[in-house]
Amino acid sequence: MYRNLRISYELKKQIAKILQNNINDKRINKFSNITDLVISKDFSYAKVFIILSYKEEKLENKKNSLFYLNKTTEYIRYILRKKINLRKIPKIKFFLDYSFKKGKYISNILNNLKIKKK
Repeated sequence: MYRNLRISYELKKQIAKILQNNINDKRINKFSNITDLVISKDFSYAKVFIILSYKEEKLENKKNSLFYLNKTTEYIRYILRKKINLRKIPKIKFFLDYSFKKGKYISNILNNLKIKKK
């Protein structure tokens, strides 16, 4: 369990650095925030959850950005092999993280209930 957390933390940190420093594709935002990384028990797969920038959200480029991010996963794995000493670098898949939006939505509902209760 502890090893799994350490490895997922290190992968998350390294992937964020790779996105900022090594990806030069204009279609991919270098400053997408990685919110979480879930790795399988056998370390063969990793789900990377990201939040896109406000600009991309506004322009509805979510699907395009995610598409191009997922196209670069083999290159990201190639760089990870050089940076992290693991027997097997997991296959990576990017997903949009909607947890902040859902949390804000629920918070608004609770605030509205408080206002109506008074």
